[in-house]
Amino acid sequence: MKLPMILLGGITGKPVMDLAMREGFEFVAMARALLREPDLVNRIQADATTPSLCIHCNKCMPTNFTGTRCVLVDRSTTRRQDWGRPAGYVS
Repeated sequence: MKLPMILLGGITGKPVMDLAMREGFEFVAMARALLREPDLVNRIQADATTPSLCIHCNKCMPTNFTGTRCVLVDRSTTRRQDWGRPAGYVS
C-alpha cells in the first residue's frame, strides 16, 4: 500500500509548492498562511508570483482552542503589503 506524501510546514508560495512536487510530494498543506490570508490559494492561482504575507511568527498558535486566527491582522482594514506586520519587524 502506497501512502501519499504531504509536505506540511512553511508553505507560503508557488515556488515551494513546485519544488515539493518535483521532489516527490503529492500534496502540500497550508495552514498559517491561510489564517493570514484566506484567499491566498486563489491569488496564487491567478498570479504565481503572489507572495504570502505570513511571517511565521507563530502568534496564531495560542488561538487554536479559542477560534484560530492570525492575531496580527485587523480584519477591518484592506490588504496591503504591511497589513498586520508588527512594529519594528524586519523581513
